[in-house]
Amino acid sequence: MGLREEVLAKGYVEKYKGKDYVYYADNNDQVIAKTCRDCDELRLIEEFRKKSSGLGNRSAQCKSCASIRDKDYYNKNRERLKQVKYAYYRRKRAEQLSLNLFDDNN
Repeated sequence: MGLREEVLAKGYVEKYKGKDYVYYADNNDQVIAKTCRDCDELRLIEEFRKKSSGLGNRSAQCKSCASIRDKDYYNKNRERLKQVKYAYYRRKRAEQLSLNLFDDNN
Protein backbone atom coordinates (compact mmCIF):
# COMPACT_ATOMS: atom_id res chain seq x y z
CA MET A 1 0.00 0.00 0.00
CA GLY A 2 1.44 3.34 -1.04
CA LEU A 3 1.43 6.58 0.89
CA ARG A 4 -1.51 7.91 -1.13
CA GLU A 5 -3.70 4.96 -0.17
CA GLU A 6 -2.64 5.20 3.49
CA VAL A 7 -3.46 8.91 3.65
CA LEU A 8 -6.82 8.46 1.96
CA ALA A 9 -7.64 5.50 4.24
CA LYS A 10 -7.13 7.73 7.27
CA GLY A 11 -9.79 10.08 5.94
CA TYR A 12 -7.66 12.95 4.69
CA VAL A 13 -8.85 14.97 1.71
CA GLU A 14 -6.96 15.09 -1.58
CA LYS A 15 -6.60 18.65 -2.90
CA TYR A 16 -4.98 20.18 -5.94
CA LYS A 17 -3.03 23.39 -6.28
CA GLY A 18 -2.32 24.14 -9.88
CA LYS A 19 -2.15 21.53 -12.58
CA ASP A 20 0.06 18.80 -11.08
CA TYR A 21 0.51 19.80 -7.43
CA VAL A 22 -1.34 17.41 -5.11
CA TYR A 23 -1.54 17.69 -1.34
CA TYR A 24 -3.56 16.07 1.41
CA ALA A 25 -5.18 17.93 4.28
CA ASP A 26 -7.30 17.10 7.29
CA ASN A 27 -10.63 18.70 8.21
CA ASN A 28 -8.87 21.77 9.67
CA ASP A 29 -6.91 22.33 6.42
CA GLN A 30 -3.66 21.23 8.06
CA VAL A 31 -1.42 19.81 5.33
CA ILE A 32 -0.46 16.20 6.05
CA ALA A 33 1.38 15.24 2.86
CA LYS A 34 2.28 16.87 -0.44
CA THR A 35 4.25 16.27 -3.62
CA CYS A 36 7.84 17.42 -4.01
CA ARG A 37 8.34 20.00 -6.74
CA ASP A 38 11.53 18.34 -8.01
CA CYS A 39 11.10 14.58 -7.69
CA ASP A 40 7.25 14.61 -7.92
CA GLU A 41 6.98 12.04 -5.13
CA LEU A 42 4.26 12.20 -2.50
CA ARG A 43 5.87 12.67 0.92
CA LEU A 44 4.74 13.35 4.47
CA ILE A 45 4.96 16.98 5.56
CA GLU A 46 7.81 16.20 8.01
CA GLU A 47 10.05 15.42 5.03
CA PHE A 48 10.02 19.08 3.95
CA ARG A 49 12.04 21.95 5.40
CA LYS A 50 10.17 24.62 7.31
CA LYS A 51 9.30 27.76 5.37
CA SER A 52 6.75 30.26 6.62
CA SER A 53 5.53 31.22 3.14
CA GLY A 54 5.15 27.66 1.82
CA LEU A 55 2.10 25.45 1.64
CA GLY A 56 1.68 23.95 5.11
CA ASN A 57 4.54 26.20 6.29
CA ARG A 58 6.98 23.94 4.46
CA SER A 59 9.12 24.39 1.36
CA ALA A 60 8.15 23.02 -2.05
CA GLN A 61 11.16 20.68 -2.19
CA CYS A 62 11.68 17.68 0.06
CA LYS A 63 14.76 17.63 2.28
CA SER A 64 16.66 15.18 0.08
CA CYS A 65 16.10 17.23 -3.11
CA ALA A 66 16.99 20.45 -1.28
CA SER A 67 20.17 18.85 0.02
CA ILE A 68 21.20 17.84 -3.49
CA ARG A 69 20.40 21.34 -4.76
CA ASP A 70 22.45 22.94 -1.98
CA LYS A 71 25.44 20.67 -2.58
CA ASP A 72 25.37 21.42 -6.31
CA TYR A 73 25.21 25.16 -5.63
CA TYR A 74 28.14 24.95 -3.21
CA ASN A 75 30.25 22.96 -5.67
CA LYS A 76 29.55 25.43 -8.49
CA ASN A 77 30.22 28.51 -6.33
CA ARG A 78 32.82 27.15 -3.92
CA GLU A 79 35.51 29.82 -4.33
CA ARG A 80 33.10 32.74 -4.15
CA LEU A 81 31.42 31.32 -1.04
CA LYS A 82 34.80 30.84 0.64
CA GLN A 83 35.69 34.47 -0.09
CA VAL A 84 32.37 35.68 1.35
CA LYS A 85 32.84 33.59 4.51
CA TYR A 86 36.42 34.76 4.97
CA ALA A 87 35.41 38.42 4.50
CA TYR A 88 32.71 37.96 7.14
CA TYR A 89 35.25 36.38 9.49
CA ARG A 90 37.73 39.25 9.00
CA ARG A 91 35.03 41.88 9.57
CA LYS A 92 33.76 40.22 12.76
CA ARG A 93 37.31 39.66 14.04
CA ALA A 94 38.12 43.35 13.54
CA GLU A 95 34.94 44.32 15.40
CA GLN A 96 35.82 42.07 18.30
CA LEU A 97 39.37 43.37 18.48
CA SER A 98 38.18 46.97 18.39
CA LEU A 99 35.91 46.27 21.36
CA ASN A 100 38.79 44.61 23.24
CA LEU A 101 36.90 41.38 23.66
CA PHE A 102 40.16 39.44 23.58
CA ASP A 103 42.94 39.74 26.11
CA ASP A 104 46.33 40.33 24.54
CA ASN A 105 48.59 38.49 26.94
CA ASN A 106 51.44 38.14 24.46
